[in-house]
Parts: sequence; C-alpha cells; structure tokens
Amino acid sequence: MIWGYIYLFVLLSVLVYVQWAGERETRFAIWTVFVASVLTPAALIISGTRFETFSLLVTLLDFVMLAVYLGHALVSRRYWTLCLPAFQLITCMTHLTKLVLPDLWPRLYSAGQGFWAYPQMLVIVLATAWFQADRRRRRKQNDDAARRNAR
Repeated sequence: MIWGYIYLFVLLSVLVYVQWAGERETRFAIWTVFVASVLTPAALIISGTRFETFSLLVTLLDFVMLAVYLGHALVSRRYWTLCLPAFQLITCMTHLTKLVLPDLWPRLYSAGQGFWAYPQMLVIVLATAWFQADRRRRRKQNDDAARRNAR
C-alpha cells in the first residue's frame, strides 16, 4: 500500500514540475503517464482482477499507451522520446508473459507492470531539465548579444 502512495507522490511531483518548466513534448509525455496511471486502477476494477490473472482490459490500455508513445516518438524532433515506447514495450511484454505463464506470481506481475513508469518519468524529468537549461543558456546569449549591440 505504501508503494502506491510513493508512486502517486512521485507522479504528481513530476507532473507539477513538467507543467511548470517543460515544453509541449514533455508535457504531452507526462500527461500520457498520468492518464494511463489513472485508467489502470479503473481497468482493474472493471475487469475484477488484481494482477492474479491476465487482464485483457489492462493489456489493451498498455498497448494503446505504447501506440501513443510510438506515434509521439515518430513525429518528434527529439531523441529522448524514443526511450518511452521502449520502456512501454517492456511493460507490454509482461502482459504477454502472464498470458503464456498463468502461474506467474501476482506480485511479480504487478511489479513488472508498475516498475517501468519510474524510468519513463525519469526520462521526462531529465528532458525537462535539459530543456530548461537550454532555454536559460539561450536567454543569456541573447542578453549578451543585446548588450554588445547596445554599445
């Protein structure tokens, strides 16, 4: 139960930071993680499972998220977006593993599902920090150029 609260705290902290400091692409990425994180418990409640069995609804949700991230990576100008579908593909493979190995422990299946959101959020935070540092550097260069031209 504590891990759910930790995940929620990390997710909301990253969401606030990216919303404040990020660009359009990082905001899109973190909102995708947020929406999927909200829809996953809803899908578990609708399907009536708690990772003890294969859930088609949760699997579809994760594959839709993979398609969204893949589409985002294909139209993006940034390379960091390629990490997100890679991590999401690992999440999708855990579903296929549970389908093939139904005796897989529910806690192992659950951990395999939830773990890969953390590296996704880390990539988004690092991309936001990089964007913010680049924005500051460009602003400083523009200020220096304006000072030189004013002389």
